Amino acid sequence: MRKILCFLTFAACFAVAVGAPLSLKQALDEGLKGNLDIQSSELGFQGMDAQIDEAFRRYLPQITANGRVTHLFLNDPIRIPDLPGPIAAMMGIPITEVSLNWAVTGDITLNQFLYVPQALTGIKMAKKGKEISALGRQELKEGIVYGITIQYWTTVYMEENLDVLEKSKANLSRTREVIAAMVEQGIVKKSDLNTIDINLASLNTQIDNLKVQIQTQKDALLQVMGRTPGEQIALTDRLDPDSRLSEEISGDPLQSSITLRRMEQQIKLQDMRIDLTRQEIYPNVVAFASYGTKSGGEKISDIKDNFKDDGGVVGINVTVPLFDGMSNKAKRSNARIQKKQLEIDMEKQRLALQATYETAKSTLFNAKNLVLRNKENVKLAEENYVMKELEYQEQVAPVTDLLTADNSMQTARSNLISALYSEKTAELALEQVLGILRQRAGD
Repeated sequence: MRKILCFLTFAACFAVAVGAPLSLKQALDEGLKGNLDIQSSELGFQGMDAQIDEAFRRYLPQITANGRVTHLFLNDPIRIPDLPGPIAAMMGIPITEVSLNWAVTGDITLNQFLYVPQALTGIKMAKKGKEISALGRQELKEGIVYGITIQYWTTVYMEENLDVLEKSKANLSRTREVIAAMVEQGIVKKSDLNTIDINLASLNTQIDNLKVQIQTQKDALLQVMGRTPGEQIALTDRLDPDSRLSEEISGDPLQSSITLRRMEQQIKLQDMRIDLTRQEIYPNVVAFASYGTKSGGEKISDIKDNFKDDGGVVGINVTVPLFDGMSNKAKRSNARIQKKQLEIDMEKQRLALQATYETAKSTLFNAKNLVLRNKENVKLAEENYVMKELEYQEQVAPVTDLLTADNSMQTARSNLISALYSEKTAELALEQVLGILRQRAGD
């Protein structure tokens, strides 16, 4: 039991020191859930549903109630004949004066669109806006996948370079022990040991600087994922020359581009805006009905007993624009110009996608060949280092040859890592232009 507890304690301390393991798939899954831009996009998409509902409800009956209570002051009394009619006044019939100090009016009105083209087009535009928002959300997720993936592999690339430096340091440290023993025996000069120490110091400086850069890169990855920067993580995927993508990536960038689809929908939305502008000169037909009442009295308490002049009205209101100073024509011309600009932007995007596709294919092809060449170079450089190490120990080669062989081996390993990284970035660029990244985003 004590052994188990010791093992668990050691494992926990090791995990804290090294960091929690994080694969690329885990980073993508977590990033798509925790990224703040995606969360904001989800809320915006929900808002589009509310806009569609708002546009639709504007076409439903609109009912408005109005009420007003007024207090009149400094007003002359109203003279009312005891008998109604103008003849009674001419005949000298007695007049009654009534003071109306309080007045109450109230009405309820109903309006219903019968033919208002702008309202129907507004509903269509809201639905089209939702489609564009959905495409924009997919585009955003695609960008997040690309950002997380490139940040992940960039961090791995830096860690692999750190590993190259650590191996070179280990080799030189081992060689230093041999040279130190040879110095004590008087076989070689102390200057050879000093030369090794200078190179080790330079390597230590490079290692320390690279560690700081790696942590900065990890913080950037955590930020894209939606995590708090500063957490300790251990990336598990590696740039392995023996486990690379063997199948060819192919497809049509123009058919799979989410950007082109979004721009196409924006052009259709602009067509609707042109229609909406044209419909501003169409007649609008609105049915209406209204019922109201009013009353007044000398005291506020008299009003409840004196409601009178009730009345209602029902009808159809037709509004026909006759002349607007040709502003509508100018507005339509501007809308058509904006549509043409969108079409030009779309054509530019097509050309850019095709160029990106061809560049990514060429870069990937060259990177694959470069990986194969650098694998051979690493093998040769490692064999050359072993040979130079033996020659130095046998006093056949100077220490400078040994250091040159070590630098060559370090350079060959770094070049292999760079070639593998270039291959990954070219694959990523090709997958992005072909829409493959959207599959990882779940769209």
